[in-house]
Amino acid sequence: MRRTTLLALLAAAGVAGWIALFERDEPTAEEGKPVFDLDEAAIGAVAIERPGEPAVRLTREGEGFVVTEGDRPPSPADSGEVDLLLQNLGSLRYQREIEGAEAGDFADFGLAPPGLGVRVFPRPDPSGAEPLVAGFGDETPAAGNRYLRLGDRVLVVSAFARDNFDRSAWDLRDKRVFRLDAPAARRLRLTTGDGAAAELARVEGVWSILLPYRFAADPYKASQLAAQLLDAVMTGLAPDPGEEPGDPFGLNAPRLRAELRLVVGPQEEEVSRALRFGEESSTPPGVFARLESDPSVFVVGKPLFDALREGAETALADLRSLDLFRFAGFRAVRLVVQGPEGEARFERRDGEEGREWTMANGGAAPVVVDTVAVEDLLYKLNSTEAEGVGGEQLPSDGAGWTIAVTEATEGPEAATTSEPERVRLTVSESGAVEALRAGDERTLLLSPEAWEEITTLLATARTSVPQP
Repeated sequence: MRRTTLLALLAAAGVAGWIALFERDEPTAEEGKPVFDLDEAAIGAVAIERPGEPAVRLTREGEGFVVTEGDRPPSPADSGEVDLLLQNLGSLRYQREIEGAEAGDFADFGLAPPGLGVRVFPRPDPSGAEPLVAGFGDETPAAGNRYLRLGDRVLVVSAFARDNFDRSAWDLRDKRVFRLDAPAARRLRLTTGDGAAAELARVEGVWSILLPYRFAADPYKASQLAAQLLDAVMTGLAPDPGEEPGDPFGLNAPRLRAELRLVVGPQEEEVSRALRFGEESSTPPGVFARLESDPSVFVVGKPLFDALREGAETALADLRSLDLFRFAGFRAVRLVVQGPEGEARFERRDGEEGREWTMANGGAAPVVVDTVAVEDLLYKLNSTEAEGVGGEQLPSDGAGWTIAVTEATEGPEAATTSEPERVRLTVSESGAVEALRAGDERTLLLSPEAWEEITTLLATARTSVPQP
């Protein structure tokens, strides 16, 4: 063996032995000291560096942070991820310091260069401040620890500390599509590439379909669809299109456009956002999309796109409410039925034995009727669901009916009531029943069996109760 080789081996063995011997020693009194000794609020920027890769930088901007990677434009950072990173910086502590370590020894600790570096820039001017620089190296011979370089010092920290800072720009990015706090949807308009359009709106808490025709919407399904779009998150970013000509992501002539009108914050500020959906992405899987106010192209999950496109192509058919009435039975205080035999007016009041219902026919004095029968009728009206959707108007022939229900509402006066919820019906000689709710532009098709149950309960409810 050559003498130079032998000397090199002996030197390496000596260093390794020195490190191993030191790591068997007990921790010093310096255990638990902060690495940066910097309050979270005093941090203006953080850079995460890896050899041969663009640096990831978090910079404080206004009330939040933005994240950049290399030369890419800045993007809003996820507040939760930022808070966690700042907490980890503030809580990073070292157990002890390797005494006597010099710059020439850094390679022996995996610190020339470090596998992961962190630069912390104090406020108020991160661009001009001298950063605090740290770098994570190899694990120590003693399990559970890792070397950390801080300036010219070599410290020993937990082996898992590095994982808290191994964050990419994507990890730190705010992945919400709309990036709004506590928004509420007011209107959603969907337009496909071939021009099919559908529109949904919420007025005073009630959802209705506006396009292609006005029709009551199922409140749960409408809220679910709006929330699905409002809560949309990015699953990835579009690749750099390079010099590829034309429209590589299919967003100039989108397959689908979704426009949301929203209110945001305690002052209910009105905002509008429009999202375009283009071609499908293979990696990551999904659909290319972008906001019309932002040139950045990202990828969203295909289930979101499919749900919105189906809504536009089917004219929101799955969102149509087929309920005959919307009122809440426990709040009903008045029921008026106008039919071929005249008008019956039911009123709820407080009697000697609790709640009771009265009925008046035409101009006759009201009489007490069976409370259970009236409330069974209200329950049936409230729970009746149509079999389908009919035409734009009620048939001109047949027996005409009108049913109106009034609810008690919360207000400054105990007697406050809502506007009556009114439904008109036509019953043909063949027994076919169509109903038209106020505000709808299409009728409901009721089954003859459902209508028979309603009229049977009505007849029972009109029977007066003998008074003692």
